[in-house]
Amino acid sequence: MARRIRWQIVIALSGIAIIVVMFGRLAALSASTDNPATGGMYREAVVGTPAMPIPLLNDPVADPGGRALISLLFEGLTRIGADGLIEPALAEGYTVDATGEIYTFTLRPGLRWHDGTPLTADDVVFTLRTLQELDQAGEPAVASFWRTTLIERVDNRTVRFILPGPFAPFPALARVPIVPAHLLRGLPPTAWPTSEFARQLIGSGPFRLAELRPEAALLTANPTYYNGRPFLDQIELRFMTTPEAAIAALTRGEVMGFAERWGTNLRTIDLPGEEQRIVLPADEYTILTFNLRLPLFQETPLRRALALGLDRDALIETTINGLAQSIDTPLLPGTWADDPAIRLPPADPAAAADRLAEIDFEPSSDGIRQRGSQRLSFTLLVDQDERRLAVAEAIAAQWQAMGVEVTVEPVTSATLTDRLRRGEFMAAIHSWTRIGPDPDPYSLWHSSQADGGLNYAGLSDNRIDTLLEQARAEPELVARAELYHAFQQRWLELSPAITLYQPMYVIVSTANLQGRIFADSAFAGQTLFGAEDRFRDAQRWFVNTFRRIEGDLP
Repeated sequence: MARRIRWQIVIALSGIAIIVVMFGRLAALSASTDNPATGGMYREAVVGTPAMPIPLLNDPVADPGGRALISLLFEGLTRIGADGLIEPALAEGYTVDATGEIYTFTLRPGLRWHDGTPLTADDVVFTLRTLQELDQAGEPAVASFWRTTLIERVDNRTVRFILPGPFAPFPALARVPIVPAHLLRGLPPTAWPTSEFARQLIGSGPFRLAELRPEAALLTANPTYYNGRPFLDQIELRFMTTPEAAIAALTRGEVMGFAERWGTNLRTIDLPGEEQRIVLPADEYTILTFNLRLPLFQETPLRRALALGLDRDALIETTINGLAQSIDTPLLPGTWADDPAIRLPPADPAAAADRLAEIDFEPSSDGIRQRGSQRLSFTLLVDQDERRLAVAEAIAAQWQAMGVEVTVEPVTSATLTDRLRRGEFMAAIHSWTRIGPDPDPYSLWHSSQADGGLNYAGLSDNRIDTLLEQARAEPELVARAELYHAFQQRWLELSPAITLYQPMYVIVSTANLQGRIFADSAFAGQTLFGAEDRFRDAQRWFVNTFRRIEGDLP
């Protein structure tokens, strides 16, 4: 009997021990979290081989692959932060004088190029003075701005910029990637593409170039990066000839990610394992501009009636398969300058027809509205881009139903740009790209830009001019935002154009890639400022993790 009791005690104690171990493990797992660990590689498919992956010379629109490499290898004085606002990068900070015309940047201590050479104010001065003198810069508008700026070296870590006038968007333009003077001084920029530098691409960014081949670029973590060594050991960009080839490589598991403007091929892709799918609006939009120099379009009620009668959501769904979102003003939705309460009213063709009748445009015998001998008829200019041409035809059909006769006139892109600049059009559909993190719509809507500039509509409004001038000069972001909100409201009142849609960018990657801010719900829907902005936080990405106990176990 005693022996049986001893065995029962042993069995009971064993059971208790097992239960304790199980609950202890459960408690440990409950009190621990996954944390990023260094190591591992991320491979991404990129369509096209980089043509000019050299700062200052790269055209980001024509060569997005080259700009992707630049974004990982090089840094500017400033960068786009996790929240989409401008923050210091190579500079630890900057000051602005009382006039708003003098910016003084101080570099971080201990900065180094990938080859170990110290990065100093000499590199900054060399880079930006070279940009001033370039005959063919990759981004002509950026180079044009810098040509009016006086650049002074104060000391080894300090650079002063003297502007011709107050210009609050300046920190956003200080994102120009800095290049190494010790490797390029004395070499004309025309020789850079065939130089040793073009094969090495020595920068100061989070990753260093290990190998550049026609089919791929291999990057390794920069251990001296100012913001800390990236978690990933390597990033490999594999260059594909077509989006279909990139999709096939992703499906086969040869790469871990692919990103595509419009996302035509990525909306329905089915990967073998779990995946991350991120959809972000790009910093560009398509717009229908009226020529306000013509008597017909000088009537604000007519322009507003046409805007009210246009169902942009239907356009997006039927002509571009829902691969965009509607946009109501020239300021990108969700950015710091936008007021989400200032929006176009919902489309209402019946109400729009009533408004046309109120200004005496009545249907004639063939259904087209007429006021006296004036027929409500005009030509809509558009380039031969497949999407924009389809949108133009759909707009013509919608307005035809309201009694407005629209003739679509397709032309080449070069012809469209030329005629817009010369004001030789009635209405036109075109796009603005790479708006950037600071919108500054001065060049698009200020009256001084109407003749030969980018104010294609020929808008001239004192209120608009004043708001844009003040927004450029105001140093405080909150105050600038309020000025831009007032600009939005006035712009909608005048309706010199109809903003149509903003394309979406789709990023798909395997689930084991973690650390992307865009995958965080707190940052969902942020604007992607150029395709290369998908690497905004690449130094935070990781594929390896470790578990760490958080707090006290019960």
